[in-house]
Amino acid sequence: MENLTVATWSFAACADPQANAATIGEGLRAAAAAGAQVVVMPECGLTGYPSAARADLRDLDWVQLARLEQELAATSARLGLVAVVGTCAQVPDGCTNQALACIAGRLVRYDKRCLTPTDQGHFRPGAAAVLVEARGWRLGLGICYDLRFPDVWMELAARGADAFLVVAHMAGPDPDPGTKKPIIPALCATRAAETATPLVLANTAAADRYLDSGIWDARGACIASQPSGLLLGSLRHRTRYDPWYGQLHATALGRWREAAR
Repeated sequence: MENLTVATWSFAACADPQANAATIGEGLRAAAAAGAQVVVMPECGLTGYPSAARADLRDLDWVQLARLEQELAATSARLGLVAVVGTCAQVPDGCTNQALACIAGRLVRYDKRCLTPTDQGHFRPGAAAVLVEARGWRLGLGICYDLRFPDVWMELAARGADAFLVVAHMAGPDPDPGTKKPIIPALCATRAAETATPLVLANTAAADRYLDSGIWDARGACIASQPSGLLLGSLRHRTRYDPWYGQLHATALGRWREAAR
């Protein structure tokens, strides 16, 4: 498989979706100009993260939000990009925290499955794994706190993920001060290394973030990071490394499937 050129566009979202959409649009154009094929944005980057950029979701204009999502999808298509944007959606019993993949004008939605205690005051959990395709790569979608739970990533790997794309708002008070800054990057490395599946994470650029946006390769090594703005990198498929990594992948999936019986 050919390498995949990926980017993150990191910024601190505000409570104004129109202003956030303008910032996202700037990121789309910057990523396309740099030669990216896929670009990932922070969690709730379009809406603003509840408990951070905004108190809650009660004042969101859902009609406006739908229009902005369609406009960003059209911009992504015009630029020849696959874009993954953090947003929110209404469901019958509340709202979900979403990673919205814009692919050739289509919208594919992943609802965050693993909710923090704070999330639970604003969102309902999703139930399904979601993968999208770009340039021959199958890309598994995840959101922030999902990183804590290996079953999320093993399921994506078992469904054929060649890489993981993560939107995140990893910022705010640390209940055990000083712990999250070293632990979260280690989680990213672990999620990549355990199935030899590269991982791209776009985090908020808020001053109280726990880590910068980054790219981890199929070995689990961080190959690039950036606190804000555009980060560009190239993903190399596990099959382009030593065969040991492909064997690791097969062994991990075999053990997962055996345990799931």
